Amino acid sequence: MTNPLFDLTGDVAVITGAGRGIGEGMAKTLADAGCNVVCASRSMDEITRVADEINASSSSGRAIAHATDVTSAEDMDALAQRAVDEFGRLDIWVNNAGGSLVSAPLTELDEAEWDKTLATNLTSVFHGVRAACKHFGEGSRIVNTSSLAAQDPFPGSGHYSAAKAGVLMLTKTLAHELGPKTRVNAILPGFVPTDTVKKALDMTDEDFIGFEDTLGLPAGRLGTPQDIGALTLYLCAPASEWVTGQCIRIAGKP
Repeated sequence: MTNPLFDLTGDVAVITGAGRGIGEGMAKTLADAGCNVVCASRSMDEITRVADEINASSSSGRAIAHATDVTSAEDMDALAQRAVDEFGRLDIWVNNAGGSLVSAPLTELDEAEWDKTLATNLTSVFHGVRAACKHFGEGSRIVNTSSLAAQDPFPGSGHYSAAKAGVLMLTKTLAHELGPKTRVNAILPGFVPTDTVKKALDMTDEDFIGFEDTLGLPAGRLGTPQDIGALTLYLCAPASEWVTGQCIRIAGKP
């Protein structure tokens, strides 16, 4: 029996960047709690796989896939409308898509990469919130994925850090502007060795063996998409009804 504090039965969520890694973990965790999910990303193949796996599992939530460019306001509007057309409502919006594979000092960074990074990681949140709020009712929830890089400097990733820091202030401002109808919170994941991270760092699974010691993690292990999914569930569930405007670090360390 599902604990009512963590029961999302009947709710409908949109999750961007749901085709792999953290977004996939979020989608599957919410579906396990009874939520119907719309998996969104640019890659239809990836989100179709995730949706198919959810629908073939014992999850009580159902899933569909919808290809979306999160940098396009029109695409985000269409994504929100698809959720309503398919499931009749929209309760939860998770702005998870983002990232940057480029590392360079800010004085050497190509301006086009700066623009691309802000569009993907920051402006996409702006577009997503505006699209979702056209359909939200009372008790709606928004979860934004930021990063430890929003608070901790990482030389070579200043463009990414700036974008993710912007997400934190968007989150706090939106909590004031949209409350009490809508709660808004952000997640700041630490080191989760997803395929995107491996590609960005040019590392393999073998390279991560013992990496928690290199990072000095008191928790004794690296993060998983399921860890981030669990925090997302909490922020979307009745258990967190008095939580809004919070930016929560989840990193296996302080």
